[in-house]
Amino acid sequence: MIDEARAASEDPVFADMPTFRVGAAAGLRPLPAWKRAADFLFVQVSYSVDALLRWRDAHPVELPVYAGVMVLASAGMARCLAATIPDIDIPDDLVQAVERDRTAGVEAACDQVLQLRDSGAFAGVHLVPVSRYRQVATRLEDLL
Repeated sequence: MIDEARAASEDPVFADMPTFRVGAAAGLRPLPAWKRAADFLFVQVSYSVDALLRWRDAHPVELPVYAGVMVLASAGMARCLAATIPDIDIPDDLVQAVERDRTAGVEAACDQVLQLRDSGAFAGVHLVPVSRYRQVATRLEDLL
């Protein structure tokens, strides 16, 4: 599939366009060999920096890897994510903090971005601010 996507970029329709770059998504489990042929990887959202770093250490690859970071907007969102995304770890203390103060999810996501940046283990993050884009942007502009 990855080779087919790359080959499509050679179609004359795309002659004046840059070559396609093909990414793959990775869960927090063993990385299938075929995904290593991608140009970059997005690792699934996790609310645990330690889990992301353990996954990165266990799966060394020579391509850019971006960690998934998502703002937790509510306790209901936490329950929905836990029920639908395999291997996701949402700490109880984060869920409780978000129940008390909805901005806690923004603070936690921004803190996670900084920790991942400082770890040097990832090329960047795939940030999903949910409905908190302005809050996240303002907070990260202050921190970065």
